[in-house]
Parts: sequence; structure tokens; C-alpha cells
Amino acid sequence: MQFTKDNQMLLTDDKGVEHMVEILFTYENEERHAQYVLYYLPENPEEIFAARYDGEELIEITDEEEYDEVEEVLNAFLEDPELNDPTKKGE
Repeated sequence: MQFTKDNQMLLTDDKGVEHMVEILFTYENEERHAQYVLYYLPENPEEIFAARYDGEELIEITDEEEYDEVEEVLNAFLEDPELNDPTKKGE
């Protein structure tokens, strides 16, 4: 995984194929000492992926409680126009 300055990251799949994905947002859970990234493929923005990340490595979310939390954060983001308005980024 490699982050770019344009809110993108380059991922390499199991077959060695690289994919440039758009980062929707990141957040940190201080209790778990974990950081999360939510992202999508530009050709399919309706399908959002989430993973925990540690430095340069994405880690699949396998814990149901952790997955539920990420889903709750995503839903809050999608429901709040102030959070998901691209014209407000960086303010």
C-alpha cells in the first residue's frame, strides 16, 4: 500500500495487479490503538471497502464488533452532509 498526496492509495492485489483507489476517509479508534481507512475503486464508488492499517500494511477486519463499529462510522459519515461534502475538505 502506498498513499499519494491526492487522497488516493496504490494497492497490489494477490495476483500482483496494482489498483489506484480513492480514500473516502480515515479515522482512529484510540481504545483499540487502531487506524482505519475506507476506500473505493473509482470505477465503482458505490462499493466501499474498509481495513485497519498499520504503517504500510492493510489488515483485514475480521472481528464482528470491530466491523460493526466501522460500519456505524461509515453510516454517520454518509448521513452527515457536512462530513461528506467534498467542498468542505481541508477546512
